[in-house]
Amino acid sequence: MQVFRSPRLQAKSSREGFTLIELLVVIAIIAVLAGLLLPAVQSARESARRAQCINNQKQIGIAIHSFHDSKGHLPSSVRPGATSTVREGVFVRLLPYLDQKSLYDQYDNSVTWSAAVNLPISSTRIKTYECPSSPKQGNQFDHAPDLNGTAAGSYSGATNWEGIVAVGDYGASLGVDNRLTDTTYVTNKVIASDTATSGGTAGGVNTLTNGLLPKNSKINFSEVTDGLTNTIAILESAGRPFVWRRGVRVSEDLKTDHVNGGGWVRPASDILFAGSTKDGVTIPATTYATASVGKTNGFNHAGEAYTTPGNGYTVSGYGTEGSSQPYGFHNGGFTVLLGDGSSRFISEDIAFNVFAALITRADAGKEVKIGDY
Repeated sequence: MQVFRSPRLQAKSSREGFTLIELLVVIAIIAVLAGLLLPAVQSARESARRAQCINNQKQIGIAIHSFHDSKGHLPSSVRPGATSTVREGVFVRLLPYLDQKSLYDQYDNSVTWSAAVNLPISSTRIKTYECPSSPKQGNQFDHAPDLNGTAAGSYSGATNWEGIVAVGDYGASLGVDNRLTDTTYVTNKVIASDTATSGGTAGGVNTLTNGLLPKNSKINFSEVTDGLTNTIAILESAGRPFVWRRGVRVSEDLKTDHVNGGGWVRPASDILFAGSTKDGVTIPATTYATASVGKTNGFNHAGEAYTTPGNGYTVSGYGTEGSSQPYGFHNGGFTVLLGDGSSRFISEDIAFNVFAALITRADAGKEVKIGDY
């Protein structure tokens, strides 16, 4: 028996897919939705990374307070004035208070951080010392100036990625650089000094600087007269030893462009605040009108051999000292740890003199409160 279908049913059965126009419309809608969704996803991921960065610093803050409770003074990098001496960064001393006692027990304090016996420990990445927003290029490791280009780990004979110690994205706050001479920055930049400084004009290792964690010191909380809540202990300085300016890496070749610092074991990774010009090129900025914060992660020792004083070091004015500056890969700024153990996000648009005042621990004329930034 023959079955007859209505014209409407026949027309409906003959259309079993999308037309080209309909398909293009659907694709366009999906593309628009994806375009709207992607920034939101990226923003959510960065928010999570920044939260982790802040949490890292809070853990470091707890470790600093635990160290103070145990020793009666704040931790400090060990950095004698002479080269080729035993040096130890502040983050090494914090290991037992960050659930890393097994690493600390393997570390030999009788020799310097770059000694062969310490390399298995100093080349170990510590997640608490790394900001998750900071890009890690290949096997990103820091180098040792004392190797003088004669061994692996020096820039002189290195390929782009060679190095010997794992990097960290945070540095102890030493104080305000003596080269900031404008009185609108901050007063009382140096607490005291002896005559045996070896760090050039940037502030030597035998100078008791005015930050919360100066080298070779035993500062306690009672000496932080500006208040722990208003004094910075740890600064984010991400991306080292590569040089970064306003989100752009200057070069991928560390032999020609590098910051002196980055290894979490190195005292040279501590930070003496100097600021820069708004383009991040000139450190320090010499006038208040051109001063800026967070535009670069450090001085670029471009063309300087990463070797001994008397060669490239003295040209830049840093002697054997580190040249890092506050810097982060978060949107619009970086994070800091305050002396009370809390972590804050700092806008790169903060007033320069306000930030410089937050660096100092004992500036009698300072009137900076937490709400000022």
